[in-house]
Amino acid sequence: MVLLGALLMAGMVMPVIAADPGNTPAPVWSDQTGTRDVLVQCSGDGKYVVSGSDTGILRMYDQTGTILWTFQREGKMVRSIAISRSGDYVGAVFLNPDAPSVYAGGEILFFNRTGSVLWEYTRDYTVERIAISDDGNSVYASGSPGLYSFDRNGTIIGQNESEGRTWVLVVTGDGSYAVAGGTIMERVHIANSQTPANRIYAIEKDGTIAWNYSTRHAINSIGISSNAGTIVNAAGYELSSFTRNGTMMWQLKSGPDITSVAVSSDGEFTAVGTQYYLRLFNRTGTLLWKYEYSLRSVGMSDDGNVIIAGAADGVYVFNKTGKLLWHYGTPKSVSHVSVAKDGKYFAAGTSDTTYFFNRWGNATIIEPVTTLVPPIPVPVYSHTNEEPSQSPSRSVPLPAIISVAALVICAGAAIFSRRFI
Repeated sequence: MVLLGALLMAGMVMPVIAADPGNTPAPVWSDQTGTRDVLVQCSGDGKYVVSGSDTGILRMYDQTGTILWTFQREGKMVRSIAISRSGDYVGAVFLNPDAPSVYAGGEILFFNRTGSVLWEYTRDYTVERIAISDDGNSVYASGSPGLYSFDRNGTIIGQNESEGRTWVLVVTGDGSYAVAGGTIMERVHIANSQTPANRIYAIEKDGTIAWNYSTRHAINSIGISSNAGTIVNAAGYELSSFTRNGTMMWQLKSGPDITSVAVSSDGEFTAVGTQYYLRLFNRTGTLLWKYEYSLRSVGMSDDGNVIIAGAADGVYVFNKTGKLLWHYGTPKSVSHVSVAKDGKYFAAGTSDTTYFFNRWGNATIIEPVTTLVPPIPVPVYSHTNEEPSQSPSRSVPLPAIISVAALVICAGAAIFSRRFI
């Protein structure tokens, strides 16, 4: 029995069922709702998904793919969506995609989990984006030129102006702070002519603009840590990282335009997608690794251990060291991804379809049990667009463990019996 204990302590844990590395990845479920662009948001706990499409359909699912409710605005598109951590609240912006901004008929609708409209706001025709705090008690919206914060009942808490039309909006977990980015028009270099300029705004809950930063490049994406200790702005080929008070920590410029960024909850990691590669940086801006492929929509778990990227040919799943774990091909480009906070589940949207996956790619909502054998170290630099070769499974088959255990027990019994003969 002592020998058996020693074997178990050496890593032969029993019983163990290892995930089959030969399984072909597949979504848990999928649903087609759009024709041009399907937005997706996964709740923080991974139990719910909300999608919005260019057809004006807003739909909420549970993690099994059951449709909980559907809401549609005829003649409008879903421009932006947000969901609270527990899935209790959903926000959406609807507008007319074919009308000029001043006549776009922008409106904010706020729902509970059953699909009932709790309140709506329709007084700003150019509302573009919405974001919700983890608990759903703080709601931020941005448009042209308005920046708003609401409480859960739809009462405006703060309001300010952005001097232009905003395209990006992110919020901290507690809802005390948000960052918006967009385009303004200002005179640049040449008298009596106007050149587009771009600016990000840090907004306090009472509407106060804490700081702003201007750039000549189009703002494509903003990432924010849970407490806003790290804010990363992607503008053209320029990547800038700020503290909560607006101090720039680092900045880099690269060749291709940056299309998407995601920041871990503690701000330690930033994932960046471009048309040529996916990169991961640490808090100080040091490049940890890059994967050479066009990965243009990016999401990350809170701890940075799971990184999801969307591409023209599907979904890619990486671990923190940069190893490609698996890839699932989709017939159309994946333009949106959203990851649950623990990284176990995520949603992806193409031009017409919502997909829901678990991080193992095994098409179920049941978490596989794996061995406690440490992973094989892999290099973190010089990845290419070729998938790394699959390492042989290191798990010990259950029958082998049982056989060894049986032999040990029998041997122990024989030794024990001889002592009493």
